Amino acid sequence: MTVNEQGRRLRRDVVWNLVPVALLGVVGLGLNFAIGRWWGAAALGVFNLVTTTFFVLAVVGASGLQYAVLRAVAEDPEDRDRVAAVVVGALVPNVVLAAVATLVFLAIRQPVARLLGSTSVAEGMLWATPGLFCFAVNKVLLGVVNGLRRMRAFAIYTSLRYLLLATGLVLARTFDLCADHLAVLWTFTEGTLLLVLLGELVVTVRLTRCRGWAAWAGRHVDYGMRGVLATLGYEINSKLDVWMLGIALSESQVGIYSLAAALNEGVMQLAVVLQNNLNPLVARACAGGRLDEVDVLARRTRRWFAPAMIGVCAVSAAMYPLVIPWLVGDPAFAAGAVPFAILMAGLALASPWLPFLQVLLMAGYPGWHTVYVLCVVAIAFLGDVLLIPVLGLGGAAIATAAAIVSAALLVRLLARARVGVRI
Repeated sequence: MTVNEQGRRLRRDVVWNLVPVALLGVVGLGLNFAIGRWWGAAALGVFNLVTTTFFVLAVVGASGLQYAVLRAVAEDPEDRDRVAAVVVGALVPNVVLAAVATLVFLAIRQPVARLLGSTSVAEGMLWATPGLFCFAVNKVLLGVVNGLRRMRAFAIYTSLRYLLLATGLVLARTFDLCADHLAVLWTFTEGTLLLVLLGELVVTVRLTRCRGWAAWAGRHVDYGMRGVLATLGYEINSKLDVWMLGIALSESQVGIYSLAAALNEGVMQLAVVLQNNLNPLVARACAGGRLDEVDVLARRTRRWFAPAMIGVCAVSAAMYPLVIPWLVGDPAFAAGAVPFAILMAGLALASPWLPFLQVLLMAGYPGWHTVYVLCVVAIAFLGDVLLIPVLGLGGAAIATAAAIVSAALLVRLLARARVGVRI
């Protein structure tokens, strides 16, 4: 494939994967609006606290295997027998780890509820438990789709997740579901998506030709375990501000901030979409020793992505105080405008490097990726501890923004020092 052909395919795949970002805006963020409007700020706070724990344990269930399988498949997607062995070698330990993580999630629900001072959190975790197993397995199955560069299929399945969430929310409203049970949306969504992804797996991978899968299982677990702390750290970091606020402030205050944080994650998805499309290219180039291709890819991407991201952040911050309280139907949510503007400033400053935050993983340095992410988490944690007691919601936002800027600068330095690429 020529450079121009590769560029055209990348642009096409990115466009396809902007569809789920649009759905995230309409459905994923609309979920927060709807819960805030229909069940109140306290219910939104509980839902997001449950979701935070849910996502963290799902990381344990996947244990970095999604990145191991993505990288291994992307290195040689044309060798179908090898792909089968790679995939089965990832799924076998994944199922075991997902089951363990699910049992842990169920066991810790009461201690977590006591820590956060909310019995509603324990109830929500119970209803989300089956979805946790499915979510952890879905991570690896989507890693297979990503590694095969079936990016249109990847976009469709990601979009389906948001459509299922919307369907579940409508059903919850129709049947007047108790606010404490809203986390069942994850069980409904991830359970249905798992059935669809299993169908994708059967169609695209020759599972019966998986000779040598046990050897791959060992490699995957080794790779995943060296990087799982990074994945766990990333997930914790993305929700750390909400957790710390949950300990320090009321459920209503957490609900107000969690909406701003959800919108911040929505904008961040623009970088994640590009990252998902770039990861297989980076993995293949690094595996072949063609580091100059990564340099060129980074320069071309940075030229257009950074200005676009800065523009989106500026417009989003300006519109928040005008649109969000009106959409939710509660003027109290205007208190999230300043924290949201701070979060947007962080993304804007970090934008040149956001699509390459996983370059160390794709280059085969999961250990260094772990060190890098743990440094970022430490910065966020220290900022939350120091600033939330003084500045409240604004303090949490400053800590999170500082962490994402630090992540961008650190990955740039480590990519040059360890991999030998300039991003």
